[in-house]
Amino acid sequence: MFPTRNLNVGANGAVNGARRSAAPSPSPEDKTAIGYWLCDEGPYRDYIAALSGSNPGLKRPDPNNEKTDPNDPAKKKKHHLFKDGNALVVLLDAEGSGDPSFSKKDFVNSQDLRRHFEETPKDHDRRRIYIMEGLAKDYISIIGGHFFMDPSFFQRQERTCVWSNEFTPTSDALPQPSLLDPDRSFHLQYCELRQFTKAIENKPYFCHRTRRHVGMTPPRHKEDSTTGILRRKISWWCRTTSKGGWDVVILCDPQLDKLDPKPKEYDPASRSYKEIPNTDSLQSHPFQDGYIDFLPPRSHETAGGKDPHPHSSMVCDLIHYFKNHADLLSEEDWKTPTTSSIFVKKIVAAHYLQLVDYIKAMLPSLELRLTTAWVEEQDQWKSLQTISRRCGNYRDDIEDTLLSLGYPVEATELHRRVHWENCEKDFQYIYFRLKILKERADTLMGAMTGLASIAGNRQNLEEAKRVKRLNLLALLFIPLAYTSSLFSMQDNYAPGNGAFWVYWVSALSAVILTLFATWVLDSALDEAAQWQVPLKFWGKGDQADRAPLKKRTTGFYNL
Repeated sequence: MFPTRNLNVGANGAVNGARRSAAPSPSPEDKTAIGYWLCDEGPYRDYIAALSGSNPGLKRPDPNNEKTDPNDPAKKKKHHLFKDGNALVVLLDAEGSGDPSFSKKDFVNSQDLRRHFEETPKDHDRRRIYIMEGLAKDYISIIGGHFFMDPSFFQRQERTCVWSNEFTPTSDALPQPSLLDPDRSFHLQYCELRQFTKAIENKPYFCHRTRRHVGMTPPRHKEDSTTGILRRKISWWCRTTSKGGWDVVILCDPQLDKLDPKPKEYDPASRSYKEIPNTDSLQSHPFQDGYIDFLPPRSHETAGGKDPHPHSSMVCDLIHYFKNHADLLSEEDWKTPTTSSIFVKKIVAAHYLQLVDYIKAMLPSLELRLTTAWVEEQDQWKSLQTISRRCGNYRDDIEDTLLSLGYPVEATELHRRVHWENCEKDFQYIYFRLKILKERADTLMGAMTGLASIAGNRQNLEEAKRVKRLNLLALLFIPLAYTSSLFSMQDNYAPGNGAFWVYWVSALSAVILTLFATWVLDSALDEAAQWQVPLKFWGKGDQADRAPLKKRTTGFYNL
């Protein structure tokens, strides 16, 4: 049983989490029932079971979201991470006419939310935005049972990983493009940059609560921090009423709390990674204090009257924009619920633009290291391959985003000036930049491959020079051995006899003659093995007029 939080956004935009107990947990459920992992028993689960034939993904949960119970001695009992109460819901409510002035209401638990829907007619004349952070079965059964939206709205938010090297049990694929209706519902994937307060080991991690991947980047030298790239999702759905009102439901991920598995921090003394004694000491905050705001600058008269941007979580950011900046959109715009999706799209685009800028800063540093010295080539290759792979994944996500939002993939006029609320140009530019960055990373990998070949050839050349030195030593001893075998070193030529001096005279003369002959041949022959020393009695005509080839300094005596 997980407690829920009451979101109180103060003047500084921070979240004050007043924890309150949730409702009692229901009795154990049938694990074979379709949709047991997504919502509690009720009409909405029956609706999920009825649609499971057309959407087989509704029949089973993502196994990444099932975790072994640590209290079970055998460690065989598993439970799903999306327990009852493991979420929070905030309502932003405004009148159905005029400029919206949203008031915020926090729901203490699922019973409070249920009472709200029981006391509120479905056909109303107000503008309401329900923001749900995290997923919980009791909240899903209440919201889904009230609006009866497509269950894939919650199912896709639950999925953590599409493919894996070990298994492919679940799918997170888009429906057919002809079924997509961005004016009614859409689902977006994005990445968020987080800065950790310690230099931790560069290995795959997962968010403990959402089980989404957290990709680490190697910490820079003399840095005691690590940058992580968090996978995130957000979903938007709306409906209109006959009285001119509308309802919007937004699903977003909670902020990162802790990592799985437990990370290790870098120890400069031992130059290795060790266990973190207190995992609570490892904190994370927005990279470079958060993304750049996408709103036009306020005038100096009105800028001081707005709350500062919290940059703490998606739900806090959305509340900040809806409460403080809804007046930037006209009253006519707010007549339709699609206007509420502008802030969702803009925040996602802002996170992507910060990610693009981060990758743009990483690639020049790798280029500089390649041009200055050939060191740590294995780590550089790994970094480039990681950047290329991630850019490809991010580009695929942006393609899905463009398709989900009904935007064309290729932009025709990126430099055309548009209004700030235009989201199409933002995502098209992100797609264009990710495409260029991947091509640039692939080009760098090709350059690194060529540099590795040059380094390998240089190493082979050094080995060849060592062989030449050995050959030179052999050249000194071969005449000695030949002369000794010629005289057989017997009788008067044996050591200690009177004619032994003849051996030394003959051997040293043979050594000198051999060295002189090899020097003449090495100096007089060019790279094409042609004689290049001009002699008067040597050939005339075409051969005499031929320009000698330039001699390279790689001869036998140029060691």
